[in-house]
Amino acid sequence: MVFQNYALYPHMTCYENMAFGLKLQKLPKAEIDERVRDAAEKLEIMDLLDRKPKEMSGGQRQRVAVGRAIVRKPEVFLFDEPLSNLDAKLRVSMRVRITQLHQELKDAGQPATMIYVTHDQVEAMTMGDRICVLEYGVIKQVDTPINLYGRPQNKFVAGFIGSPSMNIIPSELFMDGEKVAVKLGETILHLPEEKAEKVKAYVGKKVWFGIRPEHIGSHETHPEKEEYITGKISIVEQMGNEEFIYFTIDGIQYSARLTSENVRETGNGKNYNFWFDMRKCHIFDYETDENISLI
Repeated sequence: MVFQNYALYPHMTCYENMAFGLKLQKLPKAEIDERVRDAAEKLEIMDLLDRKPKEMSGGQRQRVAVGRAIVRKPEVFLFDEPLSNLDAKLRVSMRVRITQLHQELKDAGQPATMIYVTHDQVEAMTMGDRICVLEYGVIKQVDTPINLYGRPQNKFVAGFIGSPSMNIIPSELFMDGEKVAVKLGETILHLPEEKAEKVKAYVGKKVWFGIRPEHIGSHETHPEKEEYITGKISIVEQMGNEEFIYFTIDGIQYSARLTSENVRETGNGKNYNFWFDMRKCHIFDYETDENISLI
């Protein structure tokens, strides 16, 4: 087990902390030394073996805690939010190191199953082979990271995965001539044929309409897009290579994620035309929150 707060013995050195569980198992000294030094080498903490926890940084302490788990050669590793006490930069480097360690253990033929608890979706998406999304102890979806992102089975998963989160708006499906359309305030947008076929049974009913910020584009730079929505910009967050634009229409707030090179003039209080990539939208049952638009 690797704990959130390291849980190292303060009076023991790094070496002694890593060796403690093996001593309790009464393993030979030579084997203990070999295991500890092998783990220390994998985690790049050989120069810390004589230091006590108070002489190490948070990231170094967490590596010792991981090393203490590795030397036991367990069948399953349990990680309880191990990076939440670290600063942002260190969290990224430790995330990469744990992922590398997982691969190294697999390549060496050792058991490498890791159950990793985190509230940080970036950690989950980048590190996980499979992710289990829980809401109040109820499993909402177990899937690969790419499926959780692109094919969320319900509204909770759709809103939880992604930053900024998916725009999810109460709306209504209706027939506009021969096309199935969704009504967002006073704006009408048509669903592509494949999605329309999937949700036809819900025409005339209230639904949840969902679309990710990156699937909203600038109509000014894509004039070939016929359907667009005009919103009043409330906030623009400059991220350098991209902009997060928060805008409202009929009192409903949306967020769009546009690359800076594709953005013309934006600013607080301005009206701006956006186009919605309706091929990437999601429709959720209003009562059950189930995604009814998955193709």
